[in-house]
Amino acid sequence: MQDDIHNIHDKFVRASFSDPKRAAASFETILPTELSSQLDLSALQVLSETYIDEELKEYFSDLIFEVPVLKSSDQKVDVVLLFEHKSSPDNHVLIQIGYYMFAHYMKIIRKKEPLKLIIPIIYYQGQRKWEKPHLWDLFKKYPKSVKEFLPVVNHVFVALNSLSDETIMSIQNTLMGSAMMAQKWRDSPVTLVEEIARLLSLFDREIDDWNFLEMTFIYILNTSEIEFDSVKKIIESAPPKVKSNIMTTYDRIIEHGKKEGILEGLLKGKREGKMEGKMEGKMETQKEIVLNSSKQGLPLSLIANITNLTEDEVSKILSNHAKD
Repeated sequence: MQDDIHNIHDKFVRASFSDPKRAAASFETILPTELSSQLDLSALQVLSETYIDEELKEYFSDLIFEVPVLKSSDQKVDVVLLFEHKSSPDNHVLIQIGYYMFAHYMKIIRKKEPLKLIIPIIYYQGQRKWEKPHLWDLFKKYPKSVKEFLPVVNHVFVALNSLSDETIMSIQNTLMGSAMMAQKWRDSPVTLVEEIARLLSLFDREIDDWNFLEMTFIYILNTSEIEFDSVKKIIESAPPKVKSNIMTTYDRIIEHGKKEGILEGLLKGKREGKMEGKMEGKMETQKEIVLNSSKQGLPLSLIANITNLTEDEVSKILSNHAKD
């Protein structure tokens, strides 16, 4: 069950940051100013590769971004977002980070390719308090003169539960701010309703990805104790310019959910603490849900979130059905 829960959170983090505009807007806010001022975030690119090997899969997922350095005409850095799988602090995270970085450097050296500086960001979604880790904390009993031989593992540490709401609100991409609020307050339904409604009031100025907005609502419904009526109240608080479109999105999710039994499955999953895609009772099989969802015109990303499948798995089901 824990793996399924982590998959839901990791999939949503990946979707949130996979858009270059959302990623750049968030980095402008969460990176230290002295660092972000050296990077041309407007030219950020999301790379398709991953640095994770088998040894690290149980600890992290990663996203790689290539960003030019402003004061250099040809130098670029890899900004690596590592999402922490654990729901509680891990004392050995910097040893894992060090291994991650040097394993990649060794791979590049063997390929005889030029080295590119790596800036690791640890993105922690757990609810337990976790201060920025330091390697010397693992060697407290050693004298200072001996600890000077420890390697330096510089990193950016983002503990979402310690990030102020004002900081999240200041992100110059309202969709990204909503996504981070959904992650931060998923265990506090009352606060979640208030903060998402506050962010929706800003949607008057931009909504550039309706599919991602749908995905955010599905994530909220899957991972929090928020009720469907509360989601409707949030949407009703939106500015008139976007309210009708958001309500259309909501109605489509609700009506399709009723038809396929998805609502009952989600509510049952909340009561039992399960985030699996196996819906019981009136639910049809995942394959049938995928096919019916596609006929209703739902986007791939939304179908993936409803069924708890990956987009590749959804595509494969649709492709195989077309062949049949």
